Amino acid sequence: MTLTDPVGHLTAEHRIETLSTIHDVDAEVWNRLVGLASGSVFHSWQWLAAFEDAPPGAFEPRHLAAYRGNELVGICPAYLVHDCPRLSYLLEVGEFAPTGPVLLAHSLAALDGGPLAVPGHDRAVDALLGALGEAARSAGARVWGVANAPADRLSGRLMRQGYATAHITTSYRCATDVPSVKEYWAFAEGHRRRKLARERRIAGRDHTVLDGSADTDTLVRLVHSLLQDRNTPTEVLPEPFLRAMRTRLAPFERSITAADRAGETIGAFAGWQFGPVWSMWLAGLDTARLPSFVPYRAMAGRLVESAVTTDVATIDLGRSNGMEKRKLGAHPVPLHLALKVLDRGEQAALHASCLRLEQRCQGPEEQLDMTRRCC
Repeated sequence: MTLTDPVGHLTAEHRIETLSTIHDVDAEVWNRLVGLASGSVFHSWQWLAAFEDAPPGAFEPRHLAAYRGNELVGICPAYLVHDCPRLSYLLEVGEFAPTGPVLLAHSLAALDGGPLAVPGHDRAVDALLGALGEAARSAGARVWGVANAPADRLSGRLMRQGYATAHITTSYRCATDVPSVKEYWAFAEGHRRRKLARERRIAGRDHTVLDGSADTDTLVRLVHSLLQDRNTPTEVLPEPFLRAMRTRLAPFERSITAADRAGETIGAFAGWQFGPVWSMWLAGLDTARLPSFVPYRAMAGRLVESAVTTDVATIDLGRSNGMEKRKLGAHPVPLHLALKVLDRGEQAALHASCLRLEQRCQGPEEQLDMTRRCC
């Protein structure tokens, strides 16, 4: 159902509604806005529906929708978070312990977050951010914020509005809207291109790289194998959550796999394309058989060249392993956690906590040490 709107009086230009389930809005209408606002699969109706099906923690939907008249012009997916292993770890590292739930827009599991608005309705973003604070107070949350906000105009807007921010992780993205594969690889020096080609040939001796997905059981097993190898609790990506995502996001799936000589899948890059953005969200590997991601460059080269020759303008390669992703032509996009607290006296302490969080988690190559545990 649609909750009683506590914040519609904040702006004469936009009417804000709070949704207690994504099923209260038509999927086609929602996704049309995401596409017009240059959003990705992480803002899609299907992603949010999967989150409701099997959340990786205890979450209550509190999605915000901005209307101009009867037209949906802005959205801000959000959850009242009662329990989230990723968020709990972040707050522990930052030495900040809020009482009660946190209203977060929208998930640390996603590669981007925050409000979106269609062109010509930029002020709807400010209306949604204002409504986020009102929705938090209405829900009894003393703390609210935005998870994984890209370092662009949104991050600057959050800082201007007094949010405490911390660079918590980095996503790596490739611009693939170039005329040809040859022109894409032109950024790399000749010896690097030859080295990549040689490594792909070597990987091809024992592994076959395929455009296509692994079955769900295999994908879950490979993803959890890689998480455990990196000392990451599997509870950040529990099996029911992975299965729900696989089911709901099936219309957008576009994955790459690697198989051994017997045809058994031993590596997977699970991704989804929404509009011109191809997000490679999950990586999986049979770590019992492979000490390292042996077919990595062959798989990565395959997906880059596949993107160049199709309608993909951007590949989001996800977090971690930045050095390897830079070799593929990816550029780093810092992702921020931005938080505000109801009590103004606590806001200064929150700024200090976010600064401490960023300092403690920074690692080499613009990655964060916490990547292995959290993001």
